[in-house]
Amino acid sequence: MAYVDGRSRRPEPLFAAFDSSPGVPEARQRADTSPTLLLGDPMPSTMRTPSNPIEAAAVRSAVKRAQNGQASRIDPDPVLYSHDAELQWVEAVLRHRLSLNSLGRPVSIRAKDDDTHPLVADGQHFPAVALSIPFADGTLNFLATYDDDRRLTFDLIGPCDRCGQPVPLEEINSLADLGDHLLQTRDGLGGSPRLRNSPAHADGCPARGN
Repeated sequence: MAYVDGRSRRPEPLFAAFDSSPGVPEARQRADTSPTLLLGDPMPSTMRTPSNPIEAAAVRSAVKRAQNGQASRIDPDPVLYSHDAELQWVEAVLRHRLSLNSLGRPVSIRAKDDDTHPLVADGQHFPAVALSIPFADGTLNFLATYDDDRRLTFDLIGPCDRCGQPVPLEEINSLADLGDHLLQTRDGLGGSPRLRNSPAHADGCPARGN
C-alpha cells in the first residue's frame, strides 16, 4: 500500500475533517447487550486469569457494568492541539478510554505508524496507529483507526483463528469492553468491523472478506 511521503506527519486537512474529541456514544458502549453477571459467578472456563493490573481492572469494570446494566460515563476525549503530536494524542485518547490514570500506577504505551492498515477505509491511504502496552508476561496490542462515522476507535489486535496473522479482533473503547472480551460473556461479541477487511490476513485466508 503506497502512503504519501512524510508519513510521520499526516496532512492537516485529513485530521481536521474529524471530530477530535467525540467521546464514546452511549450506544457504542454496548451496555444493553451485556448479560447479567453477578460478582459471585465463576469466571468462564475459556478465560485465563488476569495477569496484569489492566486486565484485572477491566474484568472488574465489565462485572460492574453487567451488574447495574449501565455503561460507565466516559468524558470527551482529549483534544488534538498540534498536528505535530498526533501519535501522542492517539496514545492519550487510548489512555483516557481505558481509564488508565485511575489505576494509580504508571502505564507505558508505545505508539507508532502502522505499516499495514490504513487510517480510514475509504481510500485515503494514510497509516493507522499501532499501540502496545507491554507487561512482564506479554503485551496488549491495539490499532487506532477512524470508523465509518469518522470517530477514532480502537481494536484489540490478536492472531486470526484461521491464518494466525495479527488482525483487529474486537473493538475496545472502554475498560469494560476489554473486560467483556476477556470474560467472553457479552452477547455482542462478534469481532471488530475491521476484522474481515484487514490487509494483515495471509493470502487466501477464509476469514478475509472481499
